[in-house]
Amino acid sequence: MINLSKKTFEISNIQTVEDLNKLSLELNSREQVSHIKINKGSITFNCIDIDALLRLIHGINKELVIKEVIDGTKRQYDFAQKKEVKHYFMFRNLMTEDDIEVLVKNLEDDQRYHDVYYDSQNKLLTLISSQRDVLSLVRKELFKINPSIDMIEHRKPIRSQDVFNQKYIQTYIRVGIFLVVIALALITSKDHSQLTPFLWLATMLLLAEQLLRKAFKDIKQKHILTEDVLALCAMLMGVVSGAYFETCLAVVLYEATTPLLNKFLEHSLEKIDRAVEMPETGTRVVDDHEETVSLYEIEVGDILVIKPGETVPIPGKVTKGPSELNTYSNTSTYELVKVKRGSEVHSGDVNAGQNPIYVKVSETYESSNYIELMNIASVAPAYESKIEKYTKTLSKFYTPLMVILGLGLGIILPIVNFKDYGQYIHVGAILLLLSGALSSDQSTSLGMLAGFAKAFQNGIIVESSLGLDSINAAQTIVYDRFDGVEVSEEELELFKKLSHMGRTLVIFNDGPVALENDQYTIYNDLTVEEKLEKMDTLIGPIVYIGDSFKDIALLQKSFVGISRGGLADSKVVENSDVVLIDSQLNRVYETFIIARNMRTIAVANHILTLSMKLAILILVISFTALPLWGVVLAEFLVSAFVMVSATHILE
Repeated sequence: MINLSKKTFEISNIQTVEDLNKLSLELNSREQVSHIKINKGSITFNCIDIDALLRLIHGINKELVIKEVIDGTKRQYDFAQKKEVKHYFMFRNLMTEDDIEVLVKNLEDDQRYHDVYYDSQNKLLTLISSQRDVLSLVRKELFKINPSIDMIEHRKPIRSQDVFNQKYIQTYIRVGIFLVVIALALITSKDHSQLTPFLWLATMLLLAEQLLRKAFKDIKQKHILTEDVLALCAMLMGVVSGAYFETCLAVVLYEATTPLLNKFLEHSLEKIDRAVEMPETGTRVVDDHEETVSLYEIEVGDILVIKPGETVPIPGKVTKGPSELNTYSNTSTYELVKVKRGSEVHSGDVNAGQNPIYVKVSETYESSNYIELMNIASVAPAYESKIEKYTKTLSKFYTPLMVILGLGLGIILPIVNFKDYGQYIHVGAILLLLSGALSSDQSTSLGMLAGFAKAFQNGIIVESSLGLDSINAAQTIVYDRFDGVEVSEEELELFKKLSHMGRTLVIFNDGPVALENDQYTIYNDLTVEEKLEKMDTLIGPIVYIGDSFKDIALLQKSFVGISRGGLADSKVVENSDVVLIDSQLNRVYETFIIARNMRTIAVANHILTLSMKLAILILVISFTALPLWGVVLAEFLVSAFVMVSATHILE
C-alpha cells in the first residue's frame, strides 16, 4: 500500500531572488504541495512524493540542495537509496498493439525507465525504474495515447500459462455457457418446449452483454429514452414475438455496428481537426544551422526563418532581409509592406517576397495572433445554430411519439386481443428500433463544425455559430466599400456574384468615384447616420459587410455582421459575427457559399434519414415479417452515410 502521508522537505542553497521566486511559484501550482514557508535562501514545504518534484526543482537550478526534515532534524535527501525495481504490466481493452508501441517508445525516451520491453505473445510490458508509484506514472502516459486502455500491475513474474488463464479463461467460460444455451434452445425449438423462449432469451442476453451494460447505466442515471435502452426493449419484444434467430442476429449486428459508427465519427472529427490545424513547428537558426522545432519551444530571443510564402507565427524584429509582407490580417491594408533589418513583423504576416527573412522573436507562441485566431474559432461551436435547434426539436417530439406507437402496438393491443394482434409485438419492436435519436441529429452538429473548419481554411473566422448559419436567412446584403479606394475589377466581379444570390444587394460607396449600376442599389458618400437610416428601410434580415471602427454601429444593427481586415481593430472583431483575415475579396462570396452548402448538406441528411424511417414504417405496416436485423442494418448504413456526408464540405 502506498503511503499517502505528507513529509516535510527543505530546499536550500538558493543563490538568487529569481530562483527563489521561480521555485515558490512552481511549488504553489502543485496540488500535492502545502504549508510552503519562504525564507531568504531556502523554502520549506510538505508534500506526498518528492520524486515527482525532482525534475522541477533541478530544472531551475541543479545546485539546489534538498533535505528531508524529520523530528526537526534536516537530513539531506539521499537519491541513491532509491532501489531499482522491475515492474510487470498487463493491459485491458487492448484493440491494437500500435498504441503499446507508442507507449514503449515514450518510456524508452524517458530517463526514469530503462530495460523497457513488450512481450507481444503474452501481452506483457516489463521495465525497471527507481520511481515510486510507477503504475500511476505509466497509466498517465498511456491515457494520453488511448484513454480506453487500462493497465494492471503484477508484483511477481508472470508465466505464459498465468497470462493465458487470466486473459482467456473467463472468455472460454462465457463461450461454453453460450454454446450450451444455444444448443438447448435449438433442440427444444423442434418440440416447441415451454423452455424454448427462456433459452432463446438467455441466448439473446448473452449476446447483448455490452448493450445490457450501457442500457442499465442509462436507466440508473434515469435516462429512459436513450438509443441503447430502446434497442434492448426492442430485442426483448423480438424474442417475445417468437422471432428468436433473427433477434439474436439483430443483436449481433447492433453490437458490431456500434463501434463501427464510432469509427466513422472519429474519422469525421479527425478530418475537421486537420482542417483547423495550426502550425506547430517552425525553423529556428542556432549557430548558423537550421532546425525544425515545436513553436511552443521557441523562446524570446530565438531566430526564426520565414521563407517565401510562409506565415510569421510569432512576432519579432527582422535581423536579416529584405522582403515584402502581406500584412492584411493585422492591418487590413492590401498593399505589400517592405521590411528590412530592424523592421517589426507580427504573427499572421505573410512573406510575399522572393527572399527569406530572419526574425528575432519578441514574444512566445502562446501570446501570438495565431493562438488568438484559434481561440476565436474554438468558441464558435459553443452556441447552437438554428439548424441544430430545429433538429433537436424534431428529435424531441419524434422519439416519444415512436415509443408510444411501439408500446401501443407491441404491448397494449396484444393484451387486449392477442389472437388478432399478437403479431404486432414484432411491429412494436421495429418501431422501438426506429425511435432512436435521428442519425441526422449528430450529423448536423458535425456539419456545423465542418462548416466552421472550411471557413477557417479559407481565412474566414466564425466568431459566432449563429453568424455562419444565419447568413442563409438574410434577405438583403449591404456591402460597405473601403474608404477612399477606387473600385477594382475584382470588386466589380464580387458585386456581380453577390447580386446573383437571390438577395437584394445594396452598396455603400465611400470611394473617390461615384458608382452606378442597374443590377443593384448604390448609395454614394453617406454618413454613418445616413447609412443607419437606410438600413431601417431595407428588407431584413440584413447581412452587413464592413471594415473599420466607424462601421461598428452598422455591424451591431445588422442580423449578421461580417468584418474585413482581420484583427486590425479588436473592437471591430468583438462586434462581428464573421471576421475575414484573408486579403482576397472573393472570401466575402465564399462565406455565403460555405453557409449555403452547410445548410444544403444538413437538409439533405434530414430528408434521407426521415425517408429511410418512413420507408421502413410503410414496409412493416404492409409486411409485418420485416426482420429486425434488416432494420438495424438500414439504420447503420444511413447513420454511417450521413456522418461521412456531413464533412463533405471539406473535400
